[in-house]
Amino acid sequence: MSSTSSYTAVVIPAYNEETGIISVLDNLAMLNTALKIIPVLNGCTDNTRQNILTHPFVTSSPIHLAMMEYPLPLGIDVPRRWGAHCAYAMDADAVLFVDGDMTGCYADCLHQLVEAVLHHKCDLALVNCYPYIGYRSEIAKVVLYYREKLNRTLRLFSTIGLATPSHGPHCVSQRLIETIGTECFVTPPLMLAKAAKAHLQIQVVSTLNNNQWQSAQRGDIHNEKIAETIIGDCIAALEYLEGKPITRSDGEKVYLGYKSL
Repeated sequence: MSSTSSYTAVVIPAYNEETGIISVLDNLAMLNTALKIIPVLNGCTDNTRQNILTHPFVTSSPIHLAMMEYPLPLGIDVPRRWGAHCAYAMDADAVLFVDGDMTGCYADCLHQLVEAVLHHKCDLALVNCYPYIGYRSEIAKVVLYYREKLNRTLRLFSTIGLATPSHGPHCVSQRLIETIGTECFVTPPLMLAKAAKAHLQIQVVSTLNNNQWQSAQRGDIHNEKIAETIIGDCIAALEYLEGKPITRSDGEKVYLGYKSL
């Protein structure tokens, strides 16, 4: 697929993000590039939809809005797959992923991600969301252990460190979707592994410190489930690389998190 003029599709997974979605659109409004916005409303029951439709960036800018609405929650990361599928069908040259709960000022980071894909031949542009932090919780240490293990296995650690498409905004090329498809987008570390195995260009192109952005706080139980989801996703990617059945387990411990086998 090809396009006579480059443009970016922005996939925004959102589950009851009536506040965060305003901040996301505020940041997108500062990008100097042609955009198509694809909010993926993932079982929303609040005012997320209305806040999108009435936001000045949507009502007064020459952007194309392609809202995808699902009455029941699709599950963690599933909206990314369907958003990517829609973006590819729309012939997007770059597909930017921004979670609907991201507040703060991070437009410069989004610009760097898009520029890397559109103009610097990057196929998967990532963000370093883990600058040096003196203290980490025990579960965070386990998450980072598996992220590092996967990136070292991919021989990418010296290039991207602990970065992953599971955490923070990222941008992919049309070529990446053509090469590995969209099904693996539901497991971001697996998408990373398949992109690396296909010898696509993967880079960290920006850094986001905690004072620049903040995701919605949903409590300790949610945080633990997210951590186990990412751990299980990393294990699934490692199992894929070893040609093993996907079990999401390391020894007797199975890491399902929000996902099932």
